[in-house]
Amino acid sequence: MMMLKQKLIILVVFFGILLGFAFYGASYLEDKREVSYFQSLANTRPDGQTYVDELFTARSQLKDKDKANDFAGYVSLGVNLNILGQKQEALGYYQKGLVIDPTNLLVLNNMAGIFSDLGQYDKAEAYWLKLTELYPDKTMFWRSLGYLYRYRMQKSSQEIEEFFKKGLSATNNDADLITWLISYFEETLNNEKFAEYANLLNAKLKQ
Repeated sequence: MMMLKQKLIILVVFFGILLGFAFYGASYLEDKREVSYFQSLANTRPDGQTYVDELFTARSQLKDKDKANDFAGYVSLGVNLNILGQKQEALGYYQKGLVIDPTNLLVLNNMAGIFSDLGQYDKAEAYWLKLTELYPDKTMFWRSLGYLYRYRMQKSSQEIEEFFKKGLSATNNDADLITWLISYFEETLNNEKFAEYANLLNAKLKQ
């Protein structure tokens, strides 16, 4: 009986060592793959090495023991991979950043922009709408959705105007959004609406 227990203990230890080596080996291979992948991006553009250097700096932030800089590392990886044309990979790192800071303005906006670039307009819309909910006073997100609706999703002028009315309500008739509507209705030859929002802007400026 004692011999059987000893054999079982030896087997458990042996398999534990094997699993440890397997984990270490997989981690080592993944590490090598990532290094090789980053290095291969240097030739994607004339100044590619500059951004690759930033990737390795961010990678070092994630490898050290200081968890406080992990968010900055994920954001840097997302930004620089996007610049290097690796949009899907950038999204992956941005998503990891959102786990740490789920309401970060920069990350959410950058993800929306990438989804728009990839033609995934519903996802781009969802992220920008989330930003208008989190930061309703920031006109840039209302404007980004305006361009998305007009040029990518081909929404009607009525739908666009109704959306911007929500933005005007949230921003106390911010002149930036009124100006967007003035330009939009001028370009779409809707003189009645152009005059309506031009008058609204004049009234706003006189306040």
